[in-house]
Amino acid sequence: ITVEDNTGEGVWTVYDTGPSTVRCPLIMIAPLSGSAQVYYKQVLALSSKGIRVMTVEGPVCWSEGRWCSSFRHLLYHFNLDKVHLFGAGLGGYLAQKFAEITFRNPMVVSLILCNSFSDTSEYSKGTMPSLFYMMPAFALKRQVLGTFPPVSNNGHVADSIDFMVEQVETMDRASLASRLVIGSTRNYVEPQRLRHLNITLIEGFDNPGVSEKLQDDIQKCYPDAKRAQIKCGGVFPYLAAAHEVNIYILIHLQVFVKTRYTSYQKDSEPVVD
Repeated sequence: ITVEDNTGEGVWTVYDTGPSTVRCPLIMIAPLSGSAQVYYKQVLALSSKGIRVMTVEGPVCWSEGRWCSSFRHLLYHFNLDKVHLFGAGLGGYLAQKFAEITFRNPMVVSLILCNSFSDTSEYSKGTMPSLFYMMPAFALKRQVLGTFPPVSNNGHVADSIDFMVEQVETMDRASLASRLVIGSTRNYVEPQRLRHLNITLIEGFDNPGVSEKLQDDIQKCYPDAKRAQIKCGGVFPYLAAAHEVNIYILIHLQVFVKTRYTSYQKDSEPVVD
């Protein structure tokens, strides 16, 4: 479905699956290089277990503050005041910023961050965000595709790269440019505002898309977070190692079973010892 944002100038694309009666769903935020469809393997697996999963792709927003304001409006539209957020890459960064901005009136119960980061300074080096406003679509796509790893010998990883290349090729200029602007504008998350949250970090051993420094930085931000490591997931483990990612998501959500923050339909909740 599509939902108009709070300015009336853009729309959110939302795939809402699972039981609509659940009031604290898992919301999966699209990464820089793809649409809400990239999480289709999670949607199929998790919704079949009675979990409400929403995958979302935002309108064109040129700043994280504007994105967070629009996302808050989206939650109001669905009458949601508490949610679990999953984000990969830039999606994970935006999830953290939303949790940070709303920390005085918390709307985020927990975070699952997949190959994500908490500081954009490394991406802003040698980059002028203002250039992205003017670059044509083909140049923006080349910029994004240039960050993808070379062809992998691992068939699942290779398939995930092919899928994401197709995603990039179908994206419009404004969507790509706005995400690149946010990702390359120097900023950082204030982790002290998020440390009360239940956080899981999903990290790939073979992920060239996030440097070792960025991985170390986000681990230092959340020293009490659970760490879930994937050996052969590549840059896009939610596609290449979907089964492992889904297991980690289930483990993360199990903490909230039998509470008001469960993402399960009541009669579908797993038994917790």
